Amino acid sequence: MHYFIARKFLTSMNTAGKITNIISVAGIGLGSFALIISISVLNGFENKLDEKISNFDGHIRISSSVSNNNLSKIKSLKEVKSVLFNYERKGIINHLSNQSLVTFKQVPPNYFKSFYEIPYVGALPSKNEILLGNDIASRLGIRTGDIVKISSPLDKNFILGFPPTIEVKVSGLFSSKILNYDDKYIFISETIGNRLFSNDIKNQFVDIKLNHSSKIDEIRRVLSNIVGAKVISSWKDRNTALVGAIKMEKIGSVVVLSLILLVASFSILSTIYLVTIRKIKDFVVLRFLGMKMYDVHYIIMYQALIIGFKGVCIGFTSGVLVVIFQNIFKIISLPNDIYAMEVLPMVLYSKDIIVIISINILFILATGFFGARKFLKYDPMEMLKWVK
Repeated sequence: MHYFIARKFLTSMNTAGKITNIISVAGIGLGSFALIISISVLNGFENKLDEKISNFDGHIRISSSVSNNNLSKIKSLKEVKSVLFNYERKGIINHLSNQSLVTFKQVPPNYFKSFYEIPYVGALPSKNEILLGNDIASRLGIRTGDIVKISSPLDKNFILGFPPTIEVKVSGLFSSKILNYDDKYIFISETIGNRLFSNDIKNQFVDIKLNHSSKIDEIRRVLSNIVGAKVISSWKDRNTALVGAIKMEKIGSVVVLSLILLVASFSILSTIYLVTIRKIKDFVVLRFLGMKMYDVHYIIMYQALIIGFKGVCIGFTSGVLVVIFQNIFKIISLPNDIYAMEVLPMVLYSKDIIVIISINILFILATGFFGARKFLKYDPMEMLKWVK
């Protein structure tokens, strides 16, 4: 009954009421659409970042050496895709009097294809070759095939005050476009590492790549039981500032875009006031026929719900369709020289849908409540005076 009366009142509005009704629906729809698109894009970029960093560093890192027995146990885990034991040490690369501080990453050559998924030009390094980031190469004027000098100041076997330096050939350049990795890392082989490093390397890591990133927390607990009290971290643990910035960006987007819904709520409130004022006589008649004041409250609430959910349906449907079409047809492209991807990534999770719908419901119910509240304190005789 309440829904039927509320709907009849809305359909019998005059021109001004219909215009405000359309504006209200459009506002709620626009707000819902903007929230869906914004959150799905942020999710997409976060997923791409997770994918690219895990292709470089793996999902989980054990920051210490692991015995062969424990390493075998880790490799046998169902969710573990690949395991890599590697070393890192700060060093210097020099080319034509230009030099840069870098991080040497000692990796067995056969792991470049099985563990790392990094775009590169040239060839993968052999025993006496290196693979370096494109940004380092651009800054120092290095090309594939050039001979460069690398040194490790942390090793103390100085000759005449200079650190040990060796000449190596650049086999290729990689371009991960991840954080500052292309301006930081140089891949070297074990042969070069033995020649360059005379001291023990403290930065020993076991990088673990999983089949699914959603299993990180579960596998970390299993690894803790295997290796004991050692530092086990994910890429998110090592980049807390970046992860925090992504979360704050999501929260900020939701808050800012919710202001659209707030403005639309005022428009709904105006529509309810117009309808109620025009239908005061009808409300008085219904009151004399025995309708309770809480029934009047429900009718006004239903008016807000009808207007609001029309907008939610329109905005939600159009937003989800854009996400689906983008994932299927790749409509929106991105400049490849700026972004590390060719198309705009869009991902929408069920929890995001729940949050968006909850925000809409909150605004709509609040609007209906405040719209009905002022009429609950009047009795039929007072309401009748308004139409005289």
